[in-house]
Amino acid sequence: MQARPNPPPNDALHHHLVPVQSFADGIVGPRFGIRSQKMAAGDRRLHRHDYFEILFFVSSGAQQRIYLRDYLSRRGSIFFVSPMTPHQPRFGPDDVCYVIYFDLGFLHRELTGLPSVSRDTTSRVPELMPFLYQQDIDFALSETQVELLQQLCERMLREQQEPRMCSQEVIRANLILLLSEVSQSYEPEISALLRRRPMVTSGERHVQRALDFIERHLAEKLTLSQAAEAAAVSPNYLATLLRRETGQTFVDLVTARRMNRACELLSYTRLRISQVGDAVGFFDVDYFCRRFKQIMGSTPMEYRAAHRLVQVNE
Repeated sequence: MQARPNPPPNDALHHHLVPVQSFADGIVGPRFGIRSQKMAAGDRRLHRHDYFEILFFVSSGAQQRIYLRDYLSRRGSIFFVSPMTPHQPRFGPDDVCYVIYFDLGFLHRELTGLPSVSRDTTSRVPELMPFLYQQDIDFALSETQVELLQQLCERMLREQQEPRMCSQEVIRANLILLLSEVSQSYEPEISALLRRRPMVTSGERHVQRALDFIERHLAEKLTLSQAAEAAAVSPNYLATLLRRETGQTFVDLVTARRMNRACELLSYTRLRISQVGDAVGFFDVDYFCRRFKQIMGSTPMEYRAAHRLVQVNE
């Protein structure tokens, strides 16, 4: 029987799946930028970048893709893109929106160097909550809020275009106010999500180490003992932490992460189904297809046909 070719290395799949593109290259120090214009119609290339980004639609707009979800955009829609999250902005001929980007170090200098958002980060910087829950909440503002946020954006634009004394401080204050306004508006939904998925500070560090280990080794056979060793705790204690802080068992968590990665590969690559299975730790393609359909509700081929909206690195 002819052997299947080896899949690409897992690290390569994870880190180079979607190209890194930035319009903030060359800026020294913590970055900030804001644009307001009638965007040229069309789909932008799927990409990711190492800064936070906000898309705030003043008009109705085209469908936006952020990671594996598509969102309808209308007047008042606002989207929060965390660093290194694959996304594909789309703009119709009459769409108008503000695009804001910034580093965490611009928002709070003492957090310079932290690349991403986590529950630990949001406990210190609660205005970043919308970035943590973009996949869970469809953020849409009332007419009054649209007018308020548009005023904040226009002030940031003026300070950026005509800098003067304290312009950076004014921009920072308006950005924090914008983020805080959205966070307060969705406080009930955010609080419900926090209650549903509570994180205990003393255990989060161990859980995050285990999750990082799982993400790096999805193509391999994974055991609770291996993850516990990576997290520097006992297997029984890690199992308790995972159940308490994620609501899932180790096996359920690994399976969910594998299926999530499989969806990403099916959407964004031309890998064969067998290669996708190999890349997420299923070395029997028939078993992979059965488990995928059982969990996702469709076969891998059906999922690819429905979700493969973009081409990457082709």
